[in-house]
Amino acid sequence: MPRFADVILPAAVPGVFTYALTDELGPVLPGMRIVVPFGAGRKLYGGLVTRVHDVRPEGRNVRPALSVLDATPLLEPVHLQLWQRLADHYLCSLGEVMLAALPGPMVLTSETRVTATALTAEHAARTPRAALLLDALEQRPAITLGEAGELLQVKDPLRAMKQLLDDGAVALEEELRSRPVERLVRHVALTPEAADEASLHAWFDRLARAPRQLALLMKGIELGRWLDNGGGPVAETRLLKAAGAERRHVEELVRKGLFIVTERPADRPPARPGSGSPTLSPAQALCLEEMDAALKDHRCCLLQGVTGSGKTEVYAHLIERAVDQGGQVLYLLPEIALTTQLIVRLRTRFGDRVSVFHSRLTARQRADLWSGILRDPDAHPIVVGARSALFLPFRHLRLIIVDEEHDPSYKQQDPSPRYNARDMAVVLGELMEAPVVLGSATPSMETLYNARQGKYGHARLLERFGDSVLPSVELIDLREAYKRKRMQGHFTPELLEAVQRTVERRDQVILFQNRRGYAPVWQCEQCAHVPNCAHCDVSLTYHKRSHELRCHYCGRGYPPPTACPSCGSRRLKMIGLGTERIEEELAVALPDVRVARLDQDTARGKHALERLMHDFAEGRIDVLVGTQMVTKGLDMERVNTVGILSADRLLRFPDFRAHERAFQLMGQVAGRSGRRGVQGRVLIQAFDVAHPVLGHVLTHDVDGFYARELEHRQAHGYPPFSRLVRFTLKHRSEERVEQAARTLVDLLRPDLGDRVLGPETPAVAWVRDQHIRNVLVKLARGIYGREKQVVRAALDRLPDELPEGRVRLIVDVDPG
Repeated sequence: MPRFADVILPAAVPGVFTYALTDELGPVLPGMRIVVPFGAGRKLYGGLVTRVHDVRPEGRNVRPALSVLDATPLLEPVHLQLWQRLADHYLCSLGEVMLAALPGPMVLTSETRVTATALTAEHAARTPRAALLLDALEQRPAITLGEAGELLQVKDPLRAMKQLLDDGAVALEEELRSRPVERLVRHVALTPEAADEASLHAWFDRLARAPRQLALLMKGIELGRWLDNGGGPVAETRLLKAAGAERRHVEELVRKGLFIVTERPADRPPARPGSGSPTLSPAQALCLEEMDAALKDHRCCLLQGVTGSGKTEVYAHLIERAVDQGGQVLYLLPEIALTTQLIVRLRTRFGDRVSVFHSRLTARQRADLWSGILRDPDAHPIVVGARSALFLPFRHLRLIIVDEEHDPSYKQQDPSPRYNARDMAVVLGELMEAPVVLGSATPSMETLYNARQGKYGHARLLERFGDSVLPSVELIDLREAYKRKRMQGHFTPELLEAVQRTVERRDQVILFQNRRGYAPVWQCEQCAHVPNCAHCDVSLTYHKRSHELRCHYCGRGYPPPTACPSCGSRRLKMIGLGTERIEEELAVALPDVRVARLDQDTARGKHALERLMHDFAEGRIDVLVGTQMVTKGLDMERVNTVGILSADRLLRFPDFRAHERAFQLMGQVAGRSGRRGVQGRVLIQAFDVAHPVLGHVLTHDVDGFYARELEHRQAHGYPPFSRLVRFTLKHRSEERVEQAARTLVDLLRPDLGDRVLGPETPAVAWVRDQHIRNVLVKLARGIYGREKQVVRAALDRLPDELPEGRVRLIVDVDPG
C-alpha cells in the first residue's frame, strides 16, 4: 500500500505539502523531520511530518521524500495542534511557525552549510563520493547542502555524507561550534567545623597576626552571612576584591581547615543551607487559597498583586507543588536579560532543576536544551524563558506562569508569526490541561476584562510584603517651573533635592525617560530645518557619546552638521531630552553623585547589562537613568526614590493603548521604590498635571483607571470589545502601495463596512526607502471566527486584484 506524508516546510509558504514515502525510508511518524525536495531546482528542506496516510493527491505528481532525519518524533500531536492554532489565529503559514518554534540547528535547508572539522584532513574516505566531498572541503572551508548535492550528483547529499557526519569528519555549520562549556566560578564557604559562633571567635584570635586572612574571614561573614542560618558560599572573586586579598590567602585558609572551595557554573548560584519553602505571609497564604479555588473552575487565573507584594513567592509555592507531583512548569518572563535576580532566586530554591531558555543563548545551546527536554523531561522540570520557550516539547506540563502579563514584550513584532506569548500560553494550557497563572500589578485591559467577566479566575494580593508600603507619588508642574525660571536643565529643584537627599542617605535613585540618545531633534534656529534620515521619514536623534546623528528606524548614522544644509546658518540647537542628556545634566548638577545609564545603547554587549545591574545591586551606582528597561525585573533594596522626567510624552503617543501603556509604565517604575521597609518616593514631572491618568497613578488606582479606560474603549469599539487586525503595506513606489491599500479596503468593506479604517498614512510613512500605508479592521468578538474567514478570503484575492504586481503585506492580529 502506498504511503504519503503531509509535510510542513520551514519557509513562508502556505499550507502543507504531500510527499511519497518509500519502503527504504523505514518508519515515518508525525512529528519527525524528513528531507524533501521543493521547487524546480535542487532545493532541499528538512520538513516536519504532520500526517502519514494512504490518500494520493489528485491531479498532480507526488515527489518522493529523500531521507529521514529523526529516529523518533520531535513533537507530539498536542504541539502540532498549538502550531495550527497559532497559524489560524495570526493568519500566517505553518512554515513561519516552524521557523519560530524550532531552534536554528534543527531547521535544515539547502542553504545549511557543510563545514570541515579537525578530522577532515586525516579521515580515510570509504567511498568515491566521500573522497570527493573531503577534497572539496580541503579547498573551501564550507559549502552549502545545495552545492554538495550538485558536486556529488545526488538529490539528497545528507544521505551520501551520513557516514562522514557520524565519524565527525564533516559537520553541519550549526553543529561545528563545540558544545558550550559552562564557565566555572570558585565559591568559598566555611567548613562545617567552623560554622558556629564559638568556633569563629577562636579563629579571630588565631588569625590576629595574619591581617589579610582575617580580612577574608570578616568579609566572608559580611557577604555570606555566615553567622546566619541562611548563610552560604561567596564567589571567590567578590570576596578577594572586598578583602583586598589574593587567592594564595584563600588557599592558606583552606589548608588550615577554615575555608572550603567549590566550583559551580557561573549562572547557577549554590543553594544556601536551609533554603526551603519560606513561610507565606497571611496575605500571600489567603491569595494562594483564592487561586486554588479559582483554578478548580477556570483553566486560567489572574493574580493581581501590587508591586513588592511577593507574587514571586506565591508562584514558587505553586511551582513546588507541580514539580512534587511529577510535572513540568513553564515560567514565562517578558525579557529574560532583565530578570537575573529572579533566576538566581529560583535556582537558590530549586537548584539545577531550573533551566533557562531565551534568545541570548547560542543556537547550539537552545538546540541542546530543546533536545534535552525531549529526551528526558524529568531532567528539566522547571523552565524559565522568554516567549520562544512556549514552543519547547513539554510532555508533562502541569503549570504555566506568565509574569508581568501586561508587558508588550510578549508580543512578537517581526518577523511573522506576530504572536502574543501570553495569549498562546492560555491556548497551550488548554491543550495540555495545565493551569495558567497570569500575574501583574497593572494587568492589561483584556486580561482584567476577562477576569471581571468570569472567563478567568481572579485573585488579589493588595498589600506589600513585610513592613513595606506603597510609595508616595508627587506631581511636579513643569509649566509653572519653566514660567518661574526655576529649572536647572531639565530638572526641577524638587527632583534634584530629592536625588541629593537620597544619595546622602546612601540610598539609590531611578530616573525614567522613555527616549534614548542625547537629543531627539537637531534644529536650525534661523530656518527651523531639522535633519532627516535619507532613507526614512523621521528626524535624526543626536548621540553625544558617538557624536553622530542616528536614525532609530533603520539604524544609519550621519555626521552632525556644523552649518544648516538649508540656509547655511551656524546657529544650530538641540531640542528634546534623551537618557544620554539626562545622565550628563545630572552629573553637572550633582557632581558627587555616581550616575549610570540603562538603555539599548549601554546594554548592547553580551555581558554589559549583567555588569551594569551587578554594579547597581552592589551600590557602586547612586542613580540609574534609563528607558522602560528600568521598569522590569528590578528588586533593589536601596532604591527609595524614582523620578519620571516627562510624563506627557507617554500620554500623548498616537495609539489607542497610549493611556494604558503610560499607566502601566509609570506604575511599574514607581513600584521599584521603597520595597524594603522605608516608604519610597516617586516624583513625576509633567506639564499637564491635571491629566486624569496621572491622578490614577497618584493614588495607585488600578480599578479606577480600568473603569475609565473601559468606558472609552467601549464607546469606540476597541479591545476588549473587538479584535483588531492591522495590515501594513510597503513598497518603493508610493503610487503602488496606495493603490494596493485601496484595493484591500475595497475587498473588505462589502462584508465589514465602516469597521475597516483606512487606508491611513502613518506618522512615519517612509522607512528604509519603502512607503507605508496602514489598514485597520475591527472584528466583532462574538463572530470573530466567521469574520476572520472574510479577512482570509480578501487576502487570498488581493494578489489577483493588483495588476502591477505585489506589494509587501504584513498582517498583525491583535497588534500590540
